[in-house]
Amino acid sequence: MFNVEPNVVPFGFGIILCAGLVALALWLGRALQQARARTTAQARDMEALTHIQERLTNADCSQAVADALDTLLGYSHAAAAQVWFKSDSAASFTPYLHRGLFPESFTQIPAASEKISHFSALDGFPNLSAKGFVELAQIPLWWQRQVVGMLEIAARHRGELRTLADEWCYAVGRALAAKLETAQELEHVRAQLADEKRLWEAGLEVTATEDYDQVLRTIVERARELIHAEASALCLWNQEKEIWVVQGTSGTPEAFAVETLQFERGDGGRVECPVVRFKFRQAHLDLPVRRNGHIVGCLCVASQTPREYSAEERALLMGIASQAALAVERARALQTMGSRAATAERERLAREIHDTLAQILGFVHIKTGVVQEWLTQGNLAQAQTELEQLSRLSQELYQDTRELVLGLHGETDPTHDLADMIQTYLERFSQFCNLPTTFERGDLDVTFPPAVEVQLLRVVQEALSNVRKHARAKHAWVSLRRAQDQALLEIRDDGQGFDPAHPTRGFGPRFGLQSMRERVESIHGVFTVHSAPGQGTRIQVTVPIIYRGQDV
Repeated sequence: MFNVEPNVVPFGFGIILCAGLVALALWLGRALQQARARTTAQARDMEALTHIQERLTNADCSQAVADALDTLLGYSHAAAAQVWFKSDSAASFTPYLHRGLFPESFTQIPAASEKISHFSALDGFPNLSAKGFVELAQIPLWWQRQVVGMLEIAARHRGELRTLADEWCYAVGRALAAKLETAQELEHVRAQLADEKRLWEAGLEVTATEDYDQVLRTIVERARELIHAEASALCLWNQEKEIWVVQGTSGTPEAFAVETLQFERGDGGRVECPVVRFKFRQAHLDLPVRRNGHIVGCLCVASQTPREYSAEERALLMGIASQAALAVERARALQTMGSRAATAERERLAREIHDTLAQILGFVHIKTGVVQEWLTQGNLAQAQTELEQLSRLSQELYQDTRELVLGLHGETDPTHDLADMIQTYLERFSQFCNLPTTFERGDLDVTFPPAVEVQLLRVVQEALSNVRKHARAKHAWVSLRRAQDQALLEIRDDGQGFDPAHPTRGFGPRFGLQSMRERVESIHGVFTVHSAPGQGTRIQVTVPIIYRGQDV
C-alpha cells in the first residue's frame, strides 16, 4: 500500500481552486467588458436617436427630414439615404427626399414590407450596384398600425449597416412617419380651411352685390379662380323660350365660342357644352345650378391640360353652384321687387356672416399657430391633439356654412304665408341635420308684413341652429298659433338644457339668444327663454297681430 503524505491533497486542491478562481475572474472581466461595450453602444444609439428626433422638431417638414437624414448618415457612416412616402392620393410610394450620393440611382420603388429588409448583395438593384453601393437596408415607416413609407439606407463599405440595431431602426422609422403624417394632416387642414375661407369670401362678395350682371360675373370669376381652371361659364335656363342663355364667362377669350349666346336643350336633358371650345374641354367639369328642386342653370370650369378634379374641388364647385342659384334668385328678386326689407336683411346677413364665421376663422388661425409651436418644440402628441381639434372645428365651420346656405333658401315668398315657409324650412332642416322636427300649425289667419316674416323666420332658423349645435336633442318642435291679439311662436327641444342666467360663453347659445332677442325686439315683440339643465329648452316669441309695419 502506498502512503500519501497528509499535506499533498490540500495542496493539489488549492491549485485547482486558484485556477478556477483565475478563470472565473477572466470570464467576469470579459463579461463586464462586453456589458460596458453594450452600454456604450446603447448610449450612443440613444444619443443619435435623440439628435434625429430633435432635427424633426423643425416646423419645415422637408428641412426637418433632411437634417434628420444627415444625422443618420453621420452616425451610420452610410453613403446615401432615401425616404419614400405614400400620400393620401398616391397608390404607391413616391420619392420624398434624398440625402447623400447618387440620388438618380434610387429609382426602384420598395415594397411595403412590415419588417426591416437587409441586402448584403445588390444583384436585384443594378442602379445602386453600378454606383458602387454594396449594402442596402429598407426600414418601414409605421404610423397608426400602417406602413406609410420606407427609409432606404445604402452603404459603399461592407459592415457599415450591421451596426444599426433593428430596434433603433424601427424607432427612427416611427419618428419619420410621425413627422410626415402630422405635416400632411396639417396641410390638409390648411387647404380645407383655405377653400372654406375662399368660398365664404366669394359668398360675401355675391351677397354684397346688387347689380345682376355683376353678380353673374363674380360667380364665374370666382369659380375659375377657386378651381384653378383656365375658363369658366354660367348658363341659365330660360323657361319661357326653353333655351339655355349664356350669362357669363371668365378666362382667356380663345376658350369660348363667341358666336354661341344661346342654345336649345333638345330632348330636355343635358347637352354637350357648346360654349367652351373643344380644345379647352380636356379637363371639363360642370354642375347643375338648382333652385327649389329644379335645374335653373349650369356652371362649368374647363382647362386645355388634361387632369382629374379632386373630390375637394368638386365639393367646392358645388358650393359655388349653390351660391349661384341663391344669388341669381336674390338678384332677380331685388331687380323686380325693389324690396327695402329684403335689402336690409341682405346687409344684416352679410354683417352676421362676418361677425360669426370670420371670428371662427380667426380662432382657427390662432390654433394653427399653436400647432406650429408644438411642432417646433417636438411635442408631436400635443400637436396631434391640436390637429384633431382643428379638424373638428373645420368640420363645424363647414356645417355652419351649409346651414347658412340652407337658411338663405328659406327667404320669404310673397306667394306663401309664414306658416308655409316655416313648414318648408323644417322639412329641409330635418333632412339636412338628421334631427326630427315637428311643426304644430295652429289657427293663425293673418298675413304679416315682409319685414316681420323675415325676422320670425330667422328666429326659427337660429333657434334650431342652437338645438343642432348645443342641445344634444333627439327631437324638436315648432308651433305657430294665435293667442288672443298675439301671434305665439314657440321652439322647444328635449335636449340637455342650460341655465338661462349663465349661458355658454363663446360661439354658443349666448350669442344666438342675444341675436334672436334683438330680432324680436326690432319688430316690437317679446322674447322669452325657459330652460334648465336636463329639462330641454323652450323659446317663446309673441308678436302683436295688429302690427305697425311702417315703423320697421
